[in-house]
Amino acid sequence: MYTTILLAAALQDWERYSTHALAARDVAATLAKGAAQPLHVLSAYDYPPVETTDLPPELASRHREELLWRTDTLMVDKLEAYVAPLQTEGLAVSRILRVGNPREVIVEVATSLKADLLILGSHSNQWC
Repeated sequence: MYTTILLAAALQDWERYSTHALAARDVAATLAKGAAQPLHVLSAYDYPPVETTDLPPELASRHREELLWRTDTLMVDKLEAYVAPLQTEGLAVSRILRVGNPREVIVEVATSLKADLLILGSHSNQWC
């Protein structure tokens, strides 16, 4: 059976999870039961563009930092909510959030984990 499973789901652009993300989570949960390692759950995301051309440099910098912090916080919350049902089932979960192009991030994380199985949870415009 699989020992290292990576579930990758695009969570950034969803108010509700896509059907694909929910189905992939269910499949990952089924396959991860009894595994010696935690189920690794990854979501890659990007920061939204910040328009600060009309702001003084110091204010623009603070505005950008605030936006990055809010985006990071939102993604932590989204990932926590997404993995909560897995934990309710008693599964050990390793949460992984990365900023960057999902195509690159997924390959990097899967390689570094030496994942036996990669489950893609959803496909959004950012993954194209």
